[in-house]
Amino acid sequence: MARIAPTPGQKLSYFIFVCISVLILYLDITSNSFQSIKNSFKSFKVSAFYITNEITIEPIKYVINLTKSKNDLIDENKNLKDALNISYLNNYLISRDNNFFKDEEIIKSAIEKKNYNFSYDIAQLRSLDPNIYKCCDRHRMHIEILSNSQNSYKDNVVFNSSGILGLIVDQNKNKYHEVLLLTDVSHSLPIKSDSNQFFCNAKGSGRLDIIVCSYNPLLWKEEMSINKEFYTSGLGGIYPKNIKVGFLKEIVIEETTIVRLEIKLTTNPLEDSVFGVIKY
Repeated sequence: MARIAPTPGQKLSYFIFVCISVLILYLDITSNSFQSIKNSFKSFKVSAFYITNEITIEPIKYVINLTKSKNDLIDENKNLKDALNISYLNNYLISRDNNFFKDEEIIKSAIEKKNYNFSYDIAQLRSLDPNIYKCCDRHRMHIEILSNSQNSYKDNVVFNSSGILGLIVDQNKNKYHEVLLLTDVSHSLPIKSDSNQFFCNAKGSGRLDIIVCSYNPLLWKEEMSINKEFYTSGLGGIYPKNIKVGFLKEIVIEETTIVRLEIKLTTNPLEDSVFGVIKY
């Protein structure tokens, strides 16, 4: 049978515990006898909080800060790379090794006055499949022109810091354009030798960095040798004259009246993500 009221023994125990508690409080107030215990307890609380913070919160904060810092570095590196590429484009245009401007005095004047107000727009790469570029006949890339101009860019020349890459083939009046690369099998580039004694229409080979030029050696007497340099002739009316295209890599005699020259280009569209588009 359950007890309804506490027994005398339980009452006595309760009274004793109350007395002991009062005694402890009295001693603590009057003599600070338990100060060291309280300090140890506070120290334990601080240590426990610190350890818990280091184990749980700090790693999370570190990961967040690391991610943010990494993203900031990526953005900064991208901006620096774009600025560097643009400076490379300017350096290429003012180089005495090319002739994007018909009047050479314009280039000399720009160099002397440090007034590099060149007539081209900046573009960024949007798509170029390297697998297709390295294996197939169709060599195209898509770029975004960073300009608010609504003019058509069809047949405008695209170049990077190493030279010309191809031309824009669509008639869109927006920022996104398709570029026909020099190595596309449907592309034709009028070229000449450095002596101005040999002219030819070089076709895209569908191979990486190679264009081909077939000619009749009975009509063109100039001697060909490996590493001979070739330049744009300007005869097509699209590409500027005297831009270095590449050098002779291989001579293939197909017949007595047909010789094929394989010319390795100086440029590679896979090397850059920022390009120039010449404005006419």
